[in-house]
Amino acid sequence: MKIVEMDRVDKFAFWVSSIFRLMLVVGCIVAMLTGNWMHLGFFIYVLLVTFLPSMVEKKYRFEFPNEFEVLIMFYIYTSLFLGEYREYFEIFWWWDVFLHTLLGTIIASLGFILVYVLNSEHKVNLSPFFVALFSFSIAVAFGAIWEIFEYAMDALFGINMQTSGLVDTMWDLIVETLSALLISTLGYLYLKKEIHVHLFENAEKKFIERNPRLFRK
Repeated sequence: MKIVEMDRVDKFAFWVSSIFRLMLVVGCIVAMLTGNWMHLGFFIYVLLVTFLPSMVEKKYRFEFPNEFEVLIMFYIYTSLFLGEYREYFEIFWWWDVFLHTLLGTIIASLGFILVYVLNSEHKVNLSPFFVALFSFSIAVAFGAIWEIFEYAMDALFGINMQTSGLVDTMWDLIVETLSALLISTLGYLYLKKEIHVHLFENAEKKFIERNPRLFRK
């Protein structure tokens, strides 16, 4: 088996994940000692969510570049820990908009890297426009599915994920669409060799290095 040497980003991602999970474990211990079972359940839930990217990678036998793992871990922290537990959604009116913008950026970037690398290595010959269109479409589709999920949770369990109803839903979709449009446009210009995007270049290289079986001729 080929061992990939950890670079600075890999080490940073490892420490970010480790420190965040350690914080959650400490939170679980404190919650048990104080008998705060609601907080205990929340910390366990967030801890399990942090392992989802690794579980997906293991199940489907591929690895995403650690730049994206850092972004995903940051999203989990800002949405579940700060947003829900620390109630940033109530304190800052723009917190939900910020998170949906971040989510659109992450999903569009992941979609772009995946289809671009597979397209270039397997000679599918999709045009730069269609590669960019795919990354845009997958991000918008993911955002729409998430809004359906929020509506379902509110309707079935009487919670308040859609804080302002239709207004909240539309703003979430708008910011996700705009962030996806930005990333897909950058991706299109990158493929046309009109700009250099270090994130795309580095992620492409790492994705190929860490997933050689996907690119065997």
